[in-house]
Amino acid sequence: MREMRQPLKVLYMLHDSRRSGVPAVMAAEVRALDRSRVTPCVLFAYDGPYAEVLRAEGVDVRVFGKRRPFLWRMNRFLFNLRLLWLSRVFDLVHVHSTKLACSVLFAKLLRMRAIYHLHELPGNVASGVRKAMAAADCVVFCSHTCAEHFKSIPAGGKRTIVNAMAFDSTPPAVHHGRGRKVVMVGSINQRKGQHFLLEAFSRLRDRDAELWLYGTTGLSAHKYVHDLKAYAAKEGFADRVFFPGPTGDVFSVFREAAVVVHTSLTESFGMALVEAMSCGIPVVAHDLEGMREVVQDGVTGFLVQPGDVQALAARIEELLADPALRSRMGSAAWRAMRERYDIVRRIDEYHELYEEVCRR
Repeated sequence: MREMRQPLKVLYMLHDSRRSGVPAVMAAEVRALDRSRVTPCVLFAYDGPYAEVLRAEGVDVRVFGKRRPFLWRMNRFLFNLRLLWLSRVFDLVHVHSTKLACSVLFAKLLRMRAIYHLHELPGNVASGVRKAMAAADCVVFCSHTCAEHFKSIPAGGKRTIVNAMAFDSTPPAVHHGRGRKVVMVGSINQRKGQHFLLEAFSRLRDRDAELWLYGTTGLSAHKYVHDLKAYAAKEGFADRVFFPGPTGDVFSVFREAAVVVHTSLTESFGMALVEAMSCGIPVVAHDLEGMREVVQDGVTGFLVQPGDVQALAARIEELLADPALRSRMGSAAWRAMRERYDIVRRIDEYHELYEEVCRR
């Protein structure tokens, strides 16, 4: 029997509180923690939707400020100043994202125990990230793909804890008739590959289909979005392509979709795909290592070679035209996601990691 002791006090640090994959993973973990073992506090660089979600759950959430144009990137550095007094309060700090290497290094300078949780696959691993990996008490990888990407870089300790989410009792969607909505959720930029999806959509014979591209658009991507809209207008289907911006309820968006597509050119783990399939929606995605961890080709969805627009269009059209296929794949996806990515089954890996780090 585990001896009785005070819960560990864990500080979570993340620069982004918007609706996206990394905050979703962190929030799912924090909400699932056994409060008799861990008392969490979350520090965001600025306020946002996930800060509100966690506050509503009774979590101690602290923010450095608001997300102001041009200035918000500075917050990811300035909010480390909070560690000057928080370092005395918490048993360890759990830092998410390669973007916060400086937070790990600053925490170690203050003699804190630090866990560095990596979610991205940078082409060239910056020296700051390498130093943070070496300094951290443990480096956590969000997927086997992520662990493989960083395998040659030394670290104080390494652990793979595959991403997970919270599931409710909602049954999988039942698909009727010809599909209409093709949906992609993700930040809109060249790296996410929405231009491949738009070109594939232009090749569909089904002229009733709609394309909905949800996501934030950074300042550097405004021209990219302008070009996407210009292409849709030129090809004569601008009235069937929609850019509603980021969504506050991703699961409602997915449940209304016939098929969810993800055309990213690099991905450590397809969290948006897990969320879509958890609703019983089949997916079509680029055949990347991170996607292959999530999608079983031909069973829960389809994988196509990156940039193969013709194959992408063919798979989307196949699913739109066949409700029985969508229901069959969607149901298989719904079952697979609950078996493999339920945070309830994963949370003890975090409890044990924290206790192990604090024992060292």
